[in-house]
Amino acid sequence: MKTKPKQNNQNMTAIERIFNSLDLQSRGWIFKKDLEQGLADRGILLDDVRIRQTADQLKKLKADEKVNAVIFAKLVRPHITLIEKALTGNLVIPDFKNFSSFIINLYNRTIQNEEGSVSGEIPELANANPNQYALSICTVDGQRFNIGDYRASYLARSTAKFLNYCLAFEDQDQQTIYKSIGYGPKESEIDHIMLNKNGLPHNPFTNSGALMIASMLYPKLAEKVRFEKVKKLWKEMSGNISCGWNSNAFSSEKKNAGYDRALAYFMQKKGLLPKGSVDKHLEFLWQCQNIETTTEAQAVIGATLANAGACPTNEKDVLKPNIARNCLSAMALAGMNEYSSEYNFSIGLPATSGNSGVVVIVVPDVMGIAVWSPRVDGNGNGMKGLDFSRKFIERFNFHAFDSKIKNINKIDPRLKKNEIKMKSVMALTSAASIGDVDELNRLYSVGVDLNEGEYDKRTGIHLAASEGHLEAVKFFIEKNADINPKDRWGGTPITDAKRGGHKKVFELLKKHGGRES
Repeated sequence: MKTKPKQNNQNMTAIERIFNSLDLQSRGWIFKKDLEQGLADRGILLDDVRIRQTADQLKKLKADEKVNAVIFAKLVRPHITLIEKALTGNLVIPDFKNFSSFIINLYNRTIQNEEGSVSGEIPELANANPNQYALSICTVDGQRFNIGDYRASYLARSTAKFLNYCLAFEDQDQQTIYKSIGYGPKESEIDHIMLNKNGLPHNPFTNSGALMIASMLYPKLAEKVRFEKVKKLWKEMSGNISCGWNSNAFSSEKKNAGYDRALAYFMQKKGLLPKGSVDKHLEFLWQCQNIETTTEAQAVIGATLANAGACPTNEKDVLKPNIARNCLSAMALAGMNEYSSEYNFSIGLPATSGNSGVVVIVVPDVMGIAVWSPRVDGNGNGMKGLDFSRKFIERFNFHAFDSKIKNINKIDPRLKKNEIKMKSVMALTSAASIGDVDELNRLYSVGVDLNEGEYDKRTGIHLAASEGHLEAVKFFIEKNADINPKDRWGGTPITDAKRGGHKKVFELLKKHGGRES
């Protein structure tokens, strides 16, 4: 009688492999919390519309109800592609749980920052609680993380400008926009209400640029219809999270808008705005700037830009890729007001801010981040957002000019766990094989384990001894590395030194307890 061959992971279906990976004790069943936690650890939340059927079925199960392989298959089959990618570590941030831990650490390190003050531009800003703090992240694969007051709403303010800029490209010819507005940083020697040397607004993020863009958005439509188109774009880019609107802030803006009116009439005088249209376009811009949103929504909006205009959480193409690119370029140039050049130099990521205290950061091809806390600096940039940006780029390999290969002192969360480890091991063994003690010291200083070996279990001291690099071997001894690690064939460093005829290395290792295999 033939016996059924024992099943291994090579002849299992994807669903069977996932079930067995969750069934850690091989009981033949799991609880619903095992799947829920597995997804959450990978950044896939239960309110994600992409797993709606699975989430709905999970809600029907009791906490102590056993889920066997058959029930599990019915649960995950409707969304198996996404669930398999998540649970097998094939999303853009494979180890999202560990990444989230780093973000929590950065949040806790920045929460004590009480620099700056709440903007007094209008009462609705001045009355904000300065101690509120929210941080949200959404990756291009729809992995999400939220912490703090992320459900609290705040005014979009200047962060509305980049959505209007995107919408302008949908309504207007690209060349028309380029002929009407500049795309360079503000010229600091010219008064801020003036135009650039070509007589145009400097860029879409200055007040004059934002007003110019507002005047170009569906000018022939009724005001209500124009604003509905703006809100529709907000909803689509945020994955169907509806935005609010603060009528009180809008009224306050109208009462305190002497500066904006002066600017608008100046632009009209220069022939940039049609006669009789000043109030119409100003009020439309004020409507947009007083949209109410959350970090959760703006993180998804940032991720949509990072994802070439495709919203990660509903997988809809909201913007054309070239529009998303143009927006990111403008954000990199001018999104952080007068601090834009310094931000771009030190952080190296497209970002924009509003004087409500929000900073929206985009890591192209990876994620969108929204940080909100009401305290701002003199440029109207959120202080906690700036602090987080600095600490974030110190920790992670995301600056536009970071090398993905050589920045071993930074973490690249796009790599899987074993890739991160092997990157360090390869750098260590490579330096040891050529006797580069300076590089060995650098790797040691950033925490690389000197005893880690590559595929054949050959460590740095193996390679240094094999090539006869005396100073490199001394380095490993001085740093208390293992003198007698065994490679795949049982060989030790002193054996390598003897085989290579490196007498001084052999004697040094023997003096410090080296043993031949």
